[in-house]
Amino acid sequence: MFNQAIIRVGIRYGVLCGVACFAIVLLLYFMGLNPFGDYGRYSFIPIPFAIFLGIRYYKKFNDTEIGFLRGLRVGASVAFYAALCASMLVFILTYVAGPELLQQHILEMKALLEETREDQIKIMGERMFEEGYKALDAMSPSMLAADDFVRRFVGGLVFALIAAVFYRK
Repeated sequence: MFNQAIIRVGIRYGVLCGVACFAIVLLLYFMGLNPFGDYGRYSFIPIPFAIFLGIRYYKKFNDTEIGFLRGLRVGASVAFYAALCASMLVFILTYVAGPELLQQHILEMKALLEETREDQIKIMGERMFEEGYKALDAMSPSMLAADDFVRRFVGGLVFALIAAVFYRK
């Protein structure tokens, strides 16, 4: 059940991917853009590459007859460690940069919600929209990092599923 080779590959490729994702976040931050808004999606680019390379490495050096489930476990391991590393670094960035970065993100999210108010109310309803709008004021660096972790991990799981199908025997 517990395969150390899968964990080693996950850590190796996941941490490298997490650092690459964070480097893109830093680049966006120093360019004066909001790294957690729409431009932050660019920081997800390294994730599929790391997953495919991690599964390829595992198949080449550990298990040449890799099956779907084992490939999915390797990909999920890479996605988990990439998301964990990147979100921890994002958490540190939000504390080092100060509250200005978080406030900028909150203001941009509120502006986006105001632009799409009618559509959002049709989808969620008036009460849920107002609750979501008020919840933005309570956003903390830990909430931002947790959201970043979930988005990176779920996105990585999708690519792990695709890569596992591609690399199965």
